[in-house]
Amino acid sequence: MAQVLHNQYPWNRADARLEEIGKIGDDEYVVLLAPRSREVQSFIRRARGGGVARRRPTPRTEIVRRAPVPPLVVADRFRIMPRIEALSVEKGEVVCANDDVVRNSAYSWSPMSSEEISRKTGIESRLYTARDLEILSLAAASAALERAGRKPEEIGAVVFCSCTSTRLIPSVATWLSGQLGMYQTHASFDLVAACAGFPYGLAEAVRIMQDVERPVLVVFGEKFSDKIGSVRTSRMIFGDGAAAVVLAPAADGEASDIEVIQTYASGPVSEVNSIIWPNPEFDNEITVWGPEVKALVERYLVQMMDELRVLPGPNGGSMVDAVDLVVPHQANRTMVIELATQAGLREDQLYFNIDRVGNASGASIPIAIHDAVADGVIDRPMRVFTPGFGAGAVAGYVIMQVNPDVVVPEVIHSAEAHDDHTTPVRAFSWEDVQEAFGS
Repeated sequence: MAQVLHNQYPWNRADARLEEIGKIGDDEYVVLLAPRSREVQSFIRRARGGGVARRRPTPRTEIVRRAPVPPLVVADRFRIMPRIEALSVEKGEVVCANDDVVRNSAYSWSPMSSEEISRKTGIESRLYTARDLEILSLAAASAALERAGRKPEEIGAVVFCSCTSTRLIPSVATWLSGQLGMYQTHASFDLVAACAGFPYGLAEAVRIMQDVERPVLVVFGEKFSDKIGSVRTSRMIFGDGAAAVVLAPAADGEASDIEVIQTYASGPVSEVNSIIWPNPEFDNEITVWGPEVKALVERYLVQMMDELRVLPGPNGGSMVDAVDLVVPHQANRTMVIELATQAGLREDQLYFNIDRVGNASGASIPIAIHDAVADGVIDRPMRVFTPGFGAGAVAGYVIMQVNPDVVVPEVIHSAEAHDDHTTPVRAFSWEDVQEAFGS
């Protein structure tokens, strides 16, 4: 975060040069690059010795391929039909343009221009926040509950989906439950499914709803800005953001808004480990191996399209023909368009907002749905296909009906409005404690 708000390298990198110590002038500055860990020292020794730096070896295992689990058609599989009552988002208030990324990338890495970042990723800027992840997520959750008209005591469960949370005890989901005034839920838990957090979270919500027969709050939140360091490959992609969805049981005879659910995980070890955080070899910052990420996305998009081609649509034909819009995980526009068109989708079917918000991992799909409504792309109830894929070789999709009326208009925040961004503690009285424990 500090590298975005403050210029880490206040000089023109083009003017930098290697020079012998005796030839350095009195008015010149010297940049000293020192190894900060044993892993870095090991890398330097290998480079000096002419060896090839490689990631630590991974065990080889025999690959056994099994038939995939088929997608779940909600109306055929479940008794309680879920309806979407609200979708809200909370975006970061600090804009980090490509020029900021170039200026603050690691000095020891090869430079990349703003135009090159745009061409390779489709990103012009990404959004960061000075607020804590919990605060960002709480704002989205509160707005969703208000739009749905739901009181805290009506919520049966809270699911928090994130791969960047640093809170373990209490979990963010239980913390949110307390902050929102929910004295008891059937379940409040965190779910780590990285960039597939949206399909994973909604799938769990639909299953839980069968037991509780009450609304379920699903919150998606990511904060990468304090975890990406200065490594260009991850720094140019990730952003911050949060979103929340309220699912509630449909009335008798009403159709489900969530029509099809599918999730996957695992694959070749190289794909499972394609994105790592914390990575001790890079100061515990996030690292991304692009070719492996591209391989897992390609594999999953082909599998998803094959499934949808044989899945019957609601009005005859296949489910592929019934989809009005595709809102994919906002991973990398250039890569996703290339692989999606190879898998059989048309570019004009895809919606992207990554150019202005970056990749917010598990929160990227609901934020993109929100922006598709704001942009007028979703201007009526539409059937939307939402493929997600990412770290850990996880993936999944939801085919859902999105009504623009359930989407909460965005509240624009300024950076100055969040000087006090620390996590608050909700004050409870003795009466609150007695009520919570039924005494």
